[in-house]
Amino acid sequence: MQQRRTRRGTIGAAVVAALLTFGSVASAAAPPDTSGTETTVAPDETSPGEAGAFAVRPWSTDASSGRDYFIYTLKAGAVYGDKVTISNDSDQKATYAVYATDAVNTDDGSFSLLREEDKPKDIGTWVELGATQYTLQPHTEVTIPFSVTVPADAISGDHVGAIVAQKINDPSNPNGIGLNVRVRVGARIYVRIDGATNPSLAIESFNLQYDTPANPFGSETARISYVLRNTGNVRLSPKSVLKIGGIFGMGERNFADRQIPELLPGGSVQISEVLLGVKPWVRLTAELDVQSPDDAVAVRASIDQWAIPSGGIVALTIIVIALIAWRLITRRRRNALA
Repeated sequence: MQQRRTRRGTIGAAVVAALLTFGSVASAAAPPDTSGTETTVAPDETSPGEAGAFAVRPWSTDASSGRDYFIYTLKAGAVYGDKVTISNDSDQKATYAVYATDAVNTDDGSFSLLREEDKPKDIGTWVELGATQYTLQPHTEVTIPFSVTVPADAISGDHVGAIVAQKINDPSNPNGIGLNVRVRVGARIYVRIDGATNPSLAIESFNLQYDTPANPFGSETARISYVLRNTGNVRLSPKSVLKIGGIFGMGERNFADRQIPELLPGGSVQISEVLLGVKPWVRLTAELDVQSPDDAVAVRASIDQWAIPSGGIVALTIIVIALIAWRLITRRRRNALA
């Protein structure tokens, strides 16, 4: 009888030891529950005052009520005339190359323009300027007439570009625009061609990265990335809502809502989100909801990843083995006494 109690005590001690080991792992401190985002924003060459020494803006008879951009709604084949003002705000005489080009989205969604060595294929080819080079005295400006000629086969929807002024380093050289230091600003042109509109978005390259901690009560950082693409023919400014949670919705957490920069037709943006202190709830699910309510556009996506802590598996295995061993010893003892 004393021997049976000793063996049962040994098995019980093993179970207790496994539980204590499991508990000691679980007592590790978890990172604070804070969130952050990773993003890089490129300078916008059409923002007022970016160049500092000169500016480009739509012409207006009243400066106090001037337009920020050129915005037109035109039909295919239409011709429209307007004026653009370039001002030299510096204390020195300066020469500027003036041209039109197409707009694009950078990887981070910023509004940008084609490089001057890249030829435009869209609205940049529709604009005809009175001249392509101007020399201005200090603190003077010039108003330049131009026309927008829409091709007869222009696709309906939004077409975006800008009229750009770029400082010429050497006016005596026809190719005097510096390739190392480029200083240019522009005034945006938004043209919507009459016809059918198709607002549409797509979520691409949706990824979840989470390194499951060994401690089932620990936590780790969840990193989510995705590409949002404007697959329609009108510009959109959607908002994204992202959340992550465990099995059966356990421990659900929300990332900060994100206002997406204006996406041009065909444009895209790469988004990276970081959330600290995410618990390993067996299986994590990230859900992304992107909406542009004004355009009645909504797109959703989800992604899953197993998150089973190795420490918990080891501790559970030890407990199960200990219980099986205890049952086997108990059964043998009963058979021996029978």
